[in-house]
Amino acid sequence: TARDFEAVALSPVAPLGVCSVLAPTAQDRTLSTTRGSEVVSDPTNVLALLAAQRLAKDPHADVRLCTAHQVLRAQPIPKQSGFSRHFRLFAMIEAGRGRPDDGFEVDAIARHVAVYDALFDAASSLGCTAPDRRATMYVSPRRAVLAQRVRERLAATVPHLTLVEEAFDSRYYDGLRVFFGARAANGEHVPLADVGLFDWVARLAANRKLRCVASGFGLQLLPLLFRTG
Repeated sequence: TARDFEAVALSPVAPLGVCSVLAPTAQDRTLSTTRGSEVVSDPTNVLALLAAQRLAKDPHADVRLCTAHQVLRAQPIPKQSGFSRHFRLFAMIEAGRGRPDDGFEVDAIARHVAVYDALFDAASSLGCTAPDRRATMYVSPRRAVLAQRVRERLAATVPHLTLVEEAFDSRYYDGLRVFFGARAANGEHVPLADVGLFDWVARLAANRKLRCVASGFGLQLLPLLFRTG
């Protein structure tokens, strides 16, 4: 489903601070080692490092990377079946130069949502069903124009998707976040995919012209929550 992305295998550990330095998150959610490294708690941050490296060699490239990674997070978890501090996460990142009319961001967000929509379809072979698919967009006022362009693209490319908009309230994302999910076997709506706009690669490369969209999908929860057969 992610045929437009290059698949990479990440190391179980990453440079110390790769998450808390790039993103506004606490280091105590990550298991640090005694050798200047940490167990990967979010592969999107590591993919951002790789994307910045690629763009340093070719600043005009569009970098698309994906990975499936077993992550570990040292933080409280919901008291629900299937949730664990270590779990399998599928992640994607796109990075490249900005284009007129938010072209890079709109294309990237729509591409990520399409991959996850196809992933829900493919899970039917596991006995999973994913009806009532819904995307909730969290939008800051400064991203209102971009949000409108994303809505129009998703309405055209994923017409069966219900689009909902909520007020943005997060320091983690760069003004726009899309939660994508469906109705689970127990009847509850569960957002398994999280797509967001970030400034990580622009800061790593010290280049404000660079854009970055990253996302994650809870692979482990898919068969646990959506299997009906």
